[in-house]
This record gives sequence, C-alpha cells and structure tokens, in this order.
Amino acid sequence: MDNFTILNMQVIAGLITFYFAFKWYVFPRLAKLSIYDALLPMVLIHGTRYLGMVFMVDTQVYDAFPDDLAFTVGIWDYSTAIFAIITAIALKNKWQYAIPLAWVFNIFGFTDLLVAFPQVFAIKFYNYDIGTMWWAFSTIGVINMISHFYIFRRLIKNHRKN
Repeated sequence: MDNFTILNMQVIAGLITFYFAFKWYVFPRLAKLSIYDALLPMVLIHGTRYLGMVFMVDTQVYDAFPDDLAFTVGIWDYSTAIFAIITAIALKNKWQYAIPLAWVFNIFGFTDLLVAFPQVFAIKFYNYDIGTMWWAFSTIGVINMISHFYIFRRLIKNHRKN
C-alpha cells in the first residue's frame, strides 16, 4: 500500500472518529452554552497550531522540503495559534468585538488550511520523512477542520438569530 493511500485512510478514520466524539459528547454540551462559552474551547484548540513551525526546523523534515513552503506553513500556523489565543481571551472576557474577532479568526485559520493543503499535497509530502508532522496532520489537522466547521456553524446560527 502506498503512503498516499495510508494517509487518506488515516485521515478518513480520524474524521469519522473525531466527528462522532464531537457530535455525541462535545457539541451537545456546547449547544447549552452562550456563543462566547461555546466558541471558547473550539477556538482554543487552534492554539496548538504553533506546531506547524516544525516545518521550519532543519532536522525535523526532509532536506528537500521547500524552504518557502516551510516558512509559509510555519508562519501561517503560528499566526493562527496567536490569533486563536487572542480570540479566546476576547471570548472569555466577552469583549464587545469578540464575535467579529471570532469570524476573522475562523476565516483566517480556515484559509490557512485551504492554502496549505494543496501545496503540501502537490509536493507529495507523504512520501518523505516528515517525522511527527504525519501524526499532527492526520490527527490535529482533522480536529482543526471539525472545529472550524463548528465555529462557522455556530457563528452563522448566532448571526441569523440577531
């Protein structure tokens, strides 16, 4: 079996597993909370996106990994992590602009994934030594996608209510 197939099988299994975990256990509890309290953990999950900077570390990925792509992935992910922390603080404190900030954060973070995924797949990163990033992509990446969709869903529902 080739690496591309293995990665896709892992991502699909992860999506199914985490989707049901969130659907059955997390989302019902969040549904009972105010938008500020419900978005807070979903935003804070993205604080772990500092891990994307590992692509910029010389000894963590294969030597031929394009430096410009490593920089782009690393900086966008790190920026998303910092943005997530700021947004989480705003939500926790129910600042006036917390909800608009959550919109901007979610659009920025989701765009990061939409831009990065095609680029890393184009270079067939799954055929090279990417160390722990394999695990991060097939696990944390899946959780990030689910949380982005939840955040969009909750923000849209809130917008329609107002």
